Amino acid sequence: MHIPLKAIGRVRAEGRAVAIELTAAAGAVPAVHRYEDVDEAAATAFAEAVNAALPEEKEAVDGTRYLSGNRLTDLHVTKLFRRLKRAALYGALVIVALCVLLIATGHAVAGVAMIPGGAFALFFLVIGSGAGYPSYEEWHLRKRGVTVAAEQVPGEPGMYVYVDPVGLHRTVRKFAGTWTIDVAYDPQDPGRVVVLRSRGRRWLDIGLVASGIGIGLLAAAGVLTVAVLGFLGMSGL
Repeated sequence: MHIPLKAIGRVRAEGRAVAIELTAAAGAVPAVHRYEDVDEAAATAFAEAVNAALPEEKEAVDGTRYLSGNRLTDLHVTKLFRRLKRAALYGALVIVALCVLLIATGHAVAGVAMIPGGAFALFFLVIGSGAGYPSYEEWHLRKRGVTVAAEQVPGEPGMYVYVDPVGLHRTVRKFAGTWTIDVAYDPQDPGRVVVLRSRGRRWLDIGLVASGIGIGLLAAAGVLTVAVLGFLGMSGL
């Protein structure tokens, strides 16, 4: 989202968050945009710099009418990838620990077998979990969000526009041969939006994701079986 200087009333640093208060018409409550999970020192410096650049006399107009642009990143996706990276790291540490224990207890064959098997299981579990996010996001916004029709932007194939509750025109990309598409957005965070798909497409994606996670779980079960057999000294492992 692009917020021009003339739309800003003031900026507040609130710990690890920045609150941008827009200008408002006389007697109206100003809209506020919050950005969280930022560096505290950077938030303070940003607030001071912007406030210093603001004119002393501000226009008493609705600042939301100056807003434009697209969301560059989805915070929910960013958080998901952080969790997946953390899960992959913990999973890799568990695999390494089991390998070391097996080799240290004289079961080198089982320890070596853990490496490719564990990597295979971890790969499918992480990829499957990440690939399942779009389906979860669509389900969540279908259930709790607001569904509207987005109209194609003239002269820009694949670009559709919808209007959020504060009147901001937001765009979403979808290459479709229609003038309108159905989208669902979060009323608390209108930039969080998905293009709604057909039931058949949703079930196809769910089936593929379930298959990937299922393969990962089967591989993980096989790895654990190898580890147990190795510790028990069975099958020559």
